[in-house]
Amino acid sequence: MKRCLAALLALCALLSLCACGTAAPETDGGTFSLDILDTGKSDCIIVCMDGVTVVNDAADEDDFDSICAVLERRGVQRIDYLVLSHYDKDHIGSAAALVRAYPVGQILGPDYEEDSMYLTLLKRAAEERNTPFRRLTENYTVETENGSPDIDYGDDNNNSLVTTVTWRETSFLLLGDAKKNRLNEFLDVALDSYELIKLPHHGDSNKPLLKLIAQTTPRYAAATVSPAEEIEDKLLAALAAAGTEVFRTDGGTVSAEWTGKGFTIIQTK
Repeated sequence: MKRCLAALLALCALLSLCACGTAAPETDGGTFSLDILDTGKSDCIIVCMDGVTVVNDAADEDDFDSICAVLERRGVQRIDYLVLSHYDKDHIGSAAALVRAYPVGQILGPDYEEDSMYLTLLKRAAEERNTPFRRLTENYTVETENGSPDIDYGDDNNNSLVTTVTWRETSFLLLGDAKKNRLNEFLDVALDSYELIKLPHHGDSNKPLLKLIAQTTPRYAAATVSPAEEIEDKLLAALAAAGTEVFRTDGGTVSAEWTGKGFTIIQTK
């Protein structure tokens, strides 16, 4: 696996897993899965590609067992990158426990501080396990055989790390908790289309998000929500107009898998 560091657009927070090298054959060649976990009103997304595991956010403290169950199902024994979009408890609640339970190659997060017990626990666990905790102030790129994560720094909800996962010219967009300012920035660098968008901030709507959906017409969208929550009507209308099929994670984990010929999107309890 090659590692390289790229320059960063100021205040742009982007994690991109992009196909690299020569064109891929029509079948087989490499492994890929992306799981958006059913953890209620919290975020944890697990990406496994070419033997590299990226855990994007770590949900709440009481979601640790659910995260471990998916890692076990995927055969993961090591987390190469624990990427934290920002430091709210519903995104880093189980991070310290994961660092203690698994070998973690590196923790990556935005370069700001927050008065948070969970961030304090994570720092302590990283120090105890001698796990590097890098606060990004420039792009960080890791290349695999068929894809690469490019991670740009951000700042809190309004500048959440944003993850673009591209595999064989098909892209998935994970928006963290990006709000208006961050989404306005991202519109300038968004791709033409996405297979799936993980919606930001649990189904909340805003004008830049509606514009992004109209501009990129995703085939699927997933909202990390609890049963008591509703996706805002304006957002649902925009998704319907784009022809986007919507998943709610309170109905189960949403997974994308490479079959050797294409992708399958499924939801399982």
